[in-house]
Amino acid sequence: MDQGAAAIWAAGIGVGGVVITAGMGWYAARKAAAAQMKAAQETAAAQVEAALAGVREQISGQHQAALWQVRREAYATYLGQIQAVHMGILHLTSLCMVAIDHLGGVPGEPPNLAEPRQQLLDRFTDLYFRESALHLAVDEAEAEQAEALRRLAGRAVEDVGELVEAIYTHHNVGPPQDASEISREELARGIKEWAANARSKLRMTDERSEL
Repeated sequence: MDQGAAAIWAAGIGVGGVVITAGMGWYAARKAAAAQMKAAQETAAAQVEAALAGVREQISGQHQAALWQVRREAYATYLGQIQAVHMGILHLTSLCMVAIDHLGGVPGEPPNLAEPRQQLLDRFTDLYFRESALHLAVDEAEAEQAEALRRLAGRAVEDVGELVEAIYTHHNVGPPQDASEISREELARGIKEWAANARSKLRMTDERSEL
């Protein structure tokens, strides 16, 4: 091989080496870039998932807080209404006592029992609507407890109504007076127990929402 051919051959080898080296460098760079891109994608995906988890947790917390508020309002409304019924019973009972004294000969104007009795019946009717709203916010066990309390209120309303009838008809007021006292006391205990249970339920729900 003459010197010219050798030089060309050597130049060709050198060019080939440069091409191979450049190709290997390009492949390595591409591989590194792909790895960096994959790592960036994984990091971005992790950041997005963390952000979504935070949003989901926030939404869940807001949802629980909203449910707690709905339940609290339902409890308060029902309790307020049944206490209004209880107060109506107490008011009508006090008027009945005055009427009984009047029947016994105590001088004075006999009280009007018809109007407060109707007001009591209206309050008790409203209690049905409050109970229906409560059923939408509580579980079955709590709904049954509210229904049982409403039945106690209904019995107390009926008993004081029987006392009013006995006064109007001048019948013996002793038995209806005793029955009214018993049902009235049962209602007072029932309200106290139901309110304590409602507070306990709200406290438990609030504690779970904070976890």
